[in-house]
Amino acid sequence: MADLRRLFNMKITRQTKAAAYGVFGVGLELTPAPGFYGVTKENFESITAADVSKIVKVYSLYDDVIDDGVTGAALKAANAYFNQKPTPDTLVIADISGAFSSVAILLNGDDTGIPDVKAAVAFVSGDDVLNATYDGSAWVGTGADKITADENNAELYQIEGRIVFLTGADVSVGYSDVKADSFTSVITAVKKQNNNWFMSFTTSRNPALLTQIADWTEAQTDKMAALVDDGGAIYNVGTWPTGGITQYLFDKQYAGSFATTTRIDSNYVDAAQAGRCLTMQPGSETWALKTLSGVVTDDFDETDYQTITAINGNTYEDYGSDVMVTYPGTVGDGESIEAVRFCYWLADYMQKNLATFAINQKKIPYAPSGIELVCKNMEKSLKTGQDNGGILENFTNGDEYVRGFTVTRPTMSQITAAQQIKGNLQVPFQFYLAHAIKNVEGIGTALTWGM
Repeated sequence: MADLRRLFNMKITRQTKAAAYGVFGVGLELTPAPGFYGVTKENFESITAADVSKIVKVYSLYDDVIDDGVTGAALKAANAYFNQKPTPDTLVIADISGAFSSVAILLNGDDTGIPDVKAAVAFVSGDDVLNATYDGSAWVGTGADKITADENNAELYQIEGRIVFLTGADVSVGYSDVKADSFTSVITAVKKQNNNWFMSFTTSRNPALLTQIADWTEAQTDKMAALVDDGGAIYNVGTWPTGGITQYLFDKQYAGSFATTTRIDSNYVDAAQAGRCLTMQPGSETWALKTLSGVVTDDFDETDYQTITAINGNTYEDYGSDVMVTYPGTVGDGESIEAVRFCYWLADYMQKNLATFAINQKKIPYAPSGIELVCKNMEKSLKTGQDNGGILENFTNGDEYVRGFTVTRPTMSQITAAQQIKGNLQVPFQFYLAHAIKNVEGIGTALTWGM
């Protein structure tokens, strides 16, 4: 039989396109020298800058982080993130060595597998990859002159460069030196390689770096940062909380970042909080009253607790009776963490829905019918936000019926000719945030029957 397509050939293509929604459920771990480059003791002396050009890697399983050779603080933070239930399905790890003037390494005595070598390192310096080995008395190799011994600790060394291979030593984030005004350029490089993340956290506790992270994050409308205040345990001993990141966020009234205080070393409550709460739909969650896995609680006295919460800081404590929870779940300006996250998500969701709607229309008439289509699209997005729990449900307040959200239709008489010519439409809308009950004070009365 002859093919009818020789005479009448029909092809149908779909023109429907959808704008990509933002990412609001993925954490970003910021750490120097994560060790995920795949460099080995066999090739560390021959690699090129092109071999280690990537500073970002995405993981879906904790075991993959281990298999990739991630060690030290970077591995512990990843463990805290993936240890939560339900388990997060994505973690982005980024190398932020560029934010440090030097990265510290501490000899650990482990066998390097290289004869007569106590430690070995390869690092990027400028356009070159340098390397050096340590035999127990001196460093030798192309990068030996960029390795400086610490005056007070014979096992500690500072390296000027981005470490891509290390054996016989561990990276010491606490002793690494942070550069001034360096984070913006570093995070820009990270975003160029991967921008599919929402909340950052870092293995560093250095307030100099944390303030830079907070400053950058506050200027974003689609990012947040979970930070850890060491409570004066390492930094600002004797001056806490004045010099801590919690006080900084409070003084600046920042909404994009929050700080949790812990005085326990290597207690990555920031990573654990991100892993625990980012799995939940924006609007459906609260960041208070959450039990975390893979981290331990602090034991603050009432004075310290009041100090922390008075400046909108957070804690993770054991309240007895197996009640180990985060509290109170606030950002620097005092708003709930979940409210800020929800507003960022809702703005993105509404924008993308309107964009998809407009892209797939031949023309939205600048007339009451077109305005109604736009308003209905906005109402649909707001209803999704309400269904997710981020917008207050409709309720009756006495004789008054209160709607959780409203969209006000502009009339044609309110719209100027200039607005119509340019196609600009302003649609006022409002909604009430749905907050969570986080503490209950019961006021009871005991009665005796018959009296």
